Amino acid sequence: MYERYFGLKEKPFRITPDPRFLYLSEKHAEALDHLFYGITQGEGFMVISGDVGTGKTTVIRSLLERLDDPNIQTSIVLNPLLEIDDLLRAILEDFGLSPQSGSKKILIDQLNAFLLDINQKGGKAVVIIDESQNLAPDILEELRSLSNLETFREKLLQIVLVGQLELWTKLNSPNLRQLKQRISVSYRLEPLALEEMKGYIAHRLTIAGFRGDLEFSPQAYRLIFKVSRGIPRLINLLCDRTLLVLYLEQKMKVTTVQVQKALESLRGGKRSFSIFEGKWFRRLALAGGGALVFFAATLSLLWLPSKNQTSLEADLIAGEASKIQNVSSVGYSVHISSFKKKKMAEQVVEKIRQEGLEAFEIEVQLPETGPWHRVLVGQFENKEEAQALANRLRESGIFPFALVTTIPQEKTLVKAMHRRSNL
Repeated sequence: MYERYFGLKEKPFRITPDPRFLYLSEKHAEALDHLFYGITQGEGFMVISGDVGTGKTTVIRSLLERLDDPNIQTSIVLNPLLEIDDLLRAILEDFGLSPQSGSKKILIDQLNAFLLDINQKGGKAVVIIDESQNLAPDILEELRSLSNLETFREKLLQIVLVGQLELWTKLNSPNLRQLKQRISVSYRLEPLALEEMKGYIAHRLTIAGFRGDLEFSPQAYRLIFKVSRGIPRLINLLCDRTLLVLYLEQKMKVTTVQVQKALESLRGGKRSFSIFEGKWFRRLALAGGGALVFFAATLSLLWLPSKNQTSLEADLIAGEASKIQNVSSVGYSVHISSFKKKKMAEQVVEKIRQEGLEAFEIEVQLPETGPWHRVLVGQFENKEEAQALANRLRESGIFPFALVTTIPQEKTLVKAMHRRSNL
């Protein structure tokens, strides 16, 4: 919308990870160097961790460009919420193979044969798993077993775990100590400093084609930094909206006035500025790429609720209801994923609830494959509201298969979303 006004070829502050826009701060450059060194040296396990929105996925995509070598085969898993058999199939498929049908052993044997062939040709094989904090402990242990695939001289498979800081909580657990001992390369991405943030903003504008006289006042930079805490994804959200405000005002200088208006626009004009300064806002706004909840979707649900959602929230905040049973007025929800194991579905539900959204799990019986556990988000009286949420989740890229579904009226819905006391 504002690209022509600023002489841009494209929007400079998209939140989707694009290696072209990677700003190599000292931290990002070190992360790339650590990974490149580990892979070229044949290290077994490598871990890149960081808070949500710090640029982990963009670093990985830049690593793939740097590894543009026919002798290095890579397999990327973007959705680790899989059973081990499905995870093996995903790895094989991304290596360009057609997974054989049968047991886990058959899949591992197929992978081993592929790795041996690569090794004999002098090549390397690397598996990169994004959002690794979502891996269940038993799956992490299975990955450790895969690292046992080796010759007398070297590992056949290198594994890079990329995840949020919670990943280390799992890796530090006693039952995963053998896996932790095998991690030879580790790096934690930190948010940008104020001066780095200024360079980051200028870099993205330049890549997008800007050659004009756009100016940020020192106070505007400080306010953006104060709100974003130097986390790239939040910087992008705020700067994108600030440029829109500037375009509507037909100005070329960003001051705190435009930044404040951008903040008001993002929150729908319904919250005080103080919530943007707290941990809750950063966790909510940064969930994405890597997390299970997209910021734009949460804005629409939390700040522009439907009448039905508002009444449900009021009941919960007042402590008058911890469960919603047989809600006949709610007929639609958004189905984001299904799992054979109830435990995995519950883990996803809990993660979404932690971000302040309503989520629940129901069991459905399918004629050919038996029981499955569906994860649903939101409860709506009409299909249009549910479809609007599904569209936003699909467009975010986090839940590309989000679909509107009806809620079986005979089901008793599990505990509704827990609202934090500071809202």
